[in-house]
Amino acid sequence: MLKKKVMSLALVLFLLAGTVIVLDSQAHAFFGFGDDDDEDKALTLWHTEFVTEWPGRADVIDYFEKNNDLNVKKDYGPANYRDIAQKMAIQANTGDPDVVEGVLGQMFSYQKAELIMHLDKYFKDYEAKDTYLKNALDALTVDGKLYGIPYNTNVRLLLYRKSIFEEHNLDVPKNWDELVQTAAKINKLESNMQGFMFTTKSREVRAFQEFMSFYLQLNRNMFDVSDSGVELVATEDQLAQVLNLYKDMFFEGGINLDERGADWKALDYGYTSGKYAMVTVGPWIWGHRNGNQDRAEILDDTGIAAVPVAKNGKPGTYMEVKPIMINKYSDQPDKAWELLKTVTSKGMQTTIDSKRGVLSPRKDVMNSEAMDNWWLSGFAEHMDTGVALDPISWERQQNVIIKAIQRTIYKEESPEEAADWLHGKLAEIANTL
Repeated sequence: MLKKKVMSLALVLFLLAGTVIVLDSQAHAFFGFGDDDDEDKALTLWHTEFVTEWPGRADVIDYFEKNNDLNVKKDYGPANYRDIAQKMAIQANTGDPDVVEGVLGQMFSYQKAELIMHLDKYFKDYEAKDTYLKNALDALTVDGKLYGIPYNTNVRLLLYRKSIFEEHNLDVPKNWDELVQTAAKINKLESNMQGFMFTTKSREVRAFQEFMSFYLQLNRNMFDVSDSGVELVATEDQLAQVLNLYKDMFFEGGINLDERGADWKALDYGYTSGKYAMVTVGPWIWGHRNGNQDRAEILDDTGIAAVPVAKNGKPGTYMEVKPIMINKYSDQPDKAWELLKTVTSKGMQTTIDSKRGVLSPRKDVMNSEAMDNWWLSGFAEHMDTGVALDPISWERQQNVIIKAIQRTIYKEESPEEAADWLHGKLAEIANTL
């Protein structure tokens, strides 16, 4: 009996050992560690153009998957930049994602948090490096090091409905007073159309960008960034001047009060559906024409002009440069660089930028036949007025700027009072950067 028990116990232990070996092997395969060759490990790419619903999305994914030889997961990450930033902060040190797309302000935040690697050692030998516009590369350079490769760039300009202006014999506004007056006049003349639109929703990055498109006419910088720290250079008067523009637009008839709190979708899709006669926006809404004849007709009826300039300002507008970056903790940095090159290649940029209707930072892309149209030419004409953000993290500044806008348009405070509050908050933030 004892002998049988010993044999039974030995058999159980043998079977358990075999189970552990099998489970251990499966765990290695599942979690991606062990002796497996790195060649079998899939790279992770987060790219909103592959996730956000827009008319050219399927074509972009199809082009990428047909022209990519690397092993890349087909889960392309979160659909919006705020979620990307939050997840990067939590999990970047796991090495996932390997490559991430974002907006300029995020790149500055990632760089300061040491979540992304500088690309100098790769870029110096990159065969396509001379095709890039210098100002786009400069925008992605911090302390003399390049932290991203740009895949599109654009400026905010004034879009307006040509037929409405012709019908009512209106001139395209050149300054802020004319902008408010023209918007209010259209609101009275057109029963189903508003003269202008601002986005003002809490934590809406577009609202911040619109504010900066006017502020940058008064001061090319909001902060002075040096080795000794960050100092606020915006003045209360400059902030109040921009906030007064918001007050005038909402309370002198340019924008209906029930539009307060609107987001970017309300503005973009509102304009291409005929709801607004003027907006300050980038070239991306060209993509609304794909598969929608009504929106295409409105875009064909669109004029492009510089953002109206403050009488005491000079031409300037928010310039956006979107970077593709490599996670500093990627355990396959060389392959991540190859993936980054694929995502920013001439063919890939031409596919995305031509369908989005946005400008490319690559000269060879801009000279291609696919990019040769009146829309892109109209935006390219004003690229020299674009101003990139100061090289710091902008998350908190965005939030307090939008809060100051809301304090003004909901009449919680006068523009001057809101500017005083905003100036204090910006100064506090500067002291912590």
